[in-house]
Amino acid sequence: MEETSLDDGPSVNFEKATLEIANVDSVKPTTDNIDGTSNQNSSMQNVCSLPFRNIEVHAFFTDRNEIVERAIHDCTETLIQQNIEELVGSWLLTEISLWDIEKERLVLLTTQALYSVKYDFISLKILDFNRVHISLLDTVFKGELIYPSASLAPRLSGLAEGMSSIIQCAARQEWSSIAGCSSIGQFEPRKRNMSGIRLMWNRGQPLSIAKKWNPFAKDIPWITFVSHPLFWYKAGTEVVKTRFDIEAFHTTLKSLLPNNCNVVNTPIIIENYCSLGALVHNRNGLGFFKIRGKVSF
Repeated sequence: MEETSLDDGPSVNFEKATLEIANVDSVKPTTDNIDGTSNQNSSMQNVCSLPFRNIEVHAFFTDRNEIVERAIHDCTETLIQQNIEELVGSWLLTEISLWDIEKERLVLLTTQALYSVKYDFISLKILDFNRVHISLLDTVFKGELIYPSASLAPRLSGLAEGMSSIIQCAARQEWSSIAGCSSIGQFEPRKRNMSGIRLMWNRGQPLSIAKKWNPFAKDIPWITFVSHPLFWYKAGTEVVKTRFDIEAFHTTLKSLLPNNCNVVNTPIIIENYCSLGALVHNRNGLGFFKIRGKVSF
């Protein structure tokens, strides 16, 4: 019966079938590798042009929209309604201090004043705020953030970025990638790769030495804002992203500026020559309320 079954069955060329399967399998992985490499290189080029890298969006407490809405409501009731002002717009931006320190700030704009609020997004309360009357503004600079030519900050940032890449490759045990991570290009000076605005009310007067070299000085006659890190990474509609966008804030502000206020498009100089404190602070996002393991601040 077994012989009859074999004779009656269809004739199959097993050798030919085996060769066809081998050809298909050998070509497909090669195509996938090429496409994967191309996508990875494209992704890396896009990431390298971003001012903030290796961002974990969900680590930010402000990634939760209801928390930002609660903060705006609290600040509006506490600061604006008491002064009987009309709220024009609200944003979550990054303020850059005189010492190049990045700080998460809730910015409220009324018809009369601008509020830069330090809000605790963990305990949901106002910690501090700065109120600037719009009529005092005499100059608004808008442009790319740059360092002085003699500054070591870009070189230190490039060194830190290169060392961070090597450590990350070693932590993931990607030993074959360490050679690429340790290439000279990884240690090249890093620009800020971001644009911002600086609001000034100093009437052209230079800052005194006592204030310029005092890290605790608060009455600095200007303030610098850039977009919040979530602007580049947070998924959502354009309406949601607008809340973190410096361009949206600048567009609204221009309609409220006094007639004698000069709006200048020029690079904004951050006078950081060699500040290791600012490098450590900004790379670790210490100015933002984030989830940091068992400790959050």
